[in-house]
Amino acid sequence: MEALELWPSLIGVHQYSDATDINPLFQRIFMAMRATDPEYSESDTFYASRDDLLHRVKLSEWNQFLEFAAGAVRDTAKKANHGVWPQESVDLQIQINGIWFQISNNGAHHDIHTHGNCSWSAVYVVDVDPSQDRVTNTTYHQMNGITRFYSPLFERLGGAYMDYGNAYLQNATVDFDPTPGRLLVFPSWLPHQAMPYVGQRDRMIISFNASVHRQGASDAIAGYVAS
Repeated sequence: MEALELWPSLIGVHQYSDATDINPLFQRIFMAMRATDPEYSESDTFYASRDDLLHRVKLSEWNQFLEFAAGAVRDTAKKANHGVWPQESVDLQIQINGIWFQISNNGAHHDIHTHGNCSWSAVYVVDVDPSQDRVTNTTYHQMNGITRFYSPLFERLGGAYMDYGNAYLQNATVDFDPTPGRLLVFPSWLPHQAMPYVGQRDRMIISFNASVHRQGASDAIAGYVAS
């Protein structure tokens, strides 16, 4: 028998080793940016910055994070394209097309969505309640502030026939706890959402979109590029 496993949905899970030192710095920067935004109101339970952080933050620590983020995209894309890309080494350029932060609390959430104009997207956790505190919320419990991804077949399961033979299709979601320092890299077309969050600390994340190019290709590349 020959079996083909086709159309995988790969999610790269990466941990930033400098998160403990750098995340508090990012937290202070983002809080200051939010406070000085004329469109921000203290009554807002959800805030998203513009996606131009690439050039708004001028710190060596920020550049180090961008190098880590670009490397995570590169490694995830290599894994996803194994057997598709040439077997010989390929020189890559990772373009970050847009990067922004979000702050949420008091039940705020981000509904199911996908991203466009890129091949990969990512979410990085800057700050959130410690896990032992986060899960004690009496409304959301373990679901408090998690990131949930949906199978690309999810929309077809509503009226689909189900039996023991297609049990492999029926686990249609995967959840990730909001762990500071964790970066999730995922296909931009993969549906996902941030579940409602309530905590003593704000849920603060960085998101970005990225595209991958071969060095020397004719593609017009703008924005941050890391080899």
